[in-house]
Amino acid sequence: MKSNVSRNQSVDITFRWENGHLVKVITKYPHIDHFLNLIKTTRSYNTWVNYAHDLKVFFTYVPKPPIMISRKDCVEFIMQQDKEGYSDATINRRLACLSSFFNELKFMEGFEDFRNPIYPRMNLSKNQQRNFGLYRRRGKRIPTIFTEEEIYLLLDSLRTWRDRTIVMLMWISCLRVSEVVSIRFDDLEFSHRRIHIPVSKNHNARMVFMDSPTFRVLNRYLDEERQFQFPNIEHIFVGFKGKAKGKPFSVNAVQKMVKYYGDKCGIFNVHAHRFRHTGITRLVQQGMAEPVIRKFVGHSNPGSLTPYLHLSDEYVAKEFEKTYGAFQIYTGFQKGD
Repeated sequence: MKSNVSRNQSVDITFRWENGHLVKVITKYPHIDHFLNLIKTTRSYNTWVNYAHDLKVFFTYVPKPPIMISRKDCVEFIMQQDKEGYSDATINRRLACLSSFFNELKFMEGFEDFRNPIYPRMNLSKNQQRNFGLYRRRGKRIPTIFTEEEIYLLLDSLRTWRDRTIVMLMWISCLRVSEVVSIRFDDLEFSHRRIHIPVSKNHNARMVFMDSPTFRVLNRYLDEERQFQFPNIEHIFVGFKGKAKGKPFSVNAVQKMVKYYGDKCGIFNVHAHRFRHTGITRLVQQGMAEPVIRKFVGHSNPGSLTPYLHLSDEYVAKEFEKTYGAFQIYTGFQKGD
């Protein structure tokens, strides 16, 4: 792919949105156009949106064409992101996006000798590459979950059936926030209390289920709040006030909503994904088979459940006693000694 773009021309990336949905990413740089088109056709919608946003963030801070990007630029970008308070996970995600883009450049005309500044020595083993990579080192993440008291305190504080339905779908049905806001009327099977998730992380379409309370709350929302309003909007969850009125609810709107109620209840670090963490942990604690959990929540990697096993010491002790209490183990002592 031969480019007519000047080596000194900076990269400008703009987004075109329709009804809260990103429909087009516009750049003047054909190499970025090619990369984002590749991501759009081979990965999920959310991955495409995240990659486009991450590239925009990077090239806003480093206003250079890709072929001029140096390792020093990437290091300074990491320092800037850290200074602005972004987490190691967010920084690493953006570096992964950049690394994928730089690797794709090597397949394009004029970039055959280009060296990926994130991983500059690709002929090394995976362990050796880690020593040269720019990814932030971070300890094993142990996300927090809600206690039962916190969950019901939050539920009691919710003022609308819409907000209650959203929270219960993330908690009990273990949906990602992006999956909840993407639900359309055609995705619902009321007769079986289930939801078809057509586009999910890693393109894993799946069917999820609602328990009876969640199903009742959803129907209250549709009957009493949504009713026949906004008939041309296919999305289930919409805004009812201000600039968002009649528009599909966004991920950002849900995050602001749950944070607002968390602050109101005096519960810190309330974010949408914490409900999913809590729901998956509960499924594990109730003894659901791991293959079933992975299918239900949209995981393909057997090890993907590990970060969700936030088992307290009290829970582990209880399970230990339950397990070994079932065995008659001879110790040489009489009971009560």
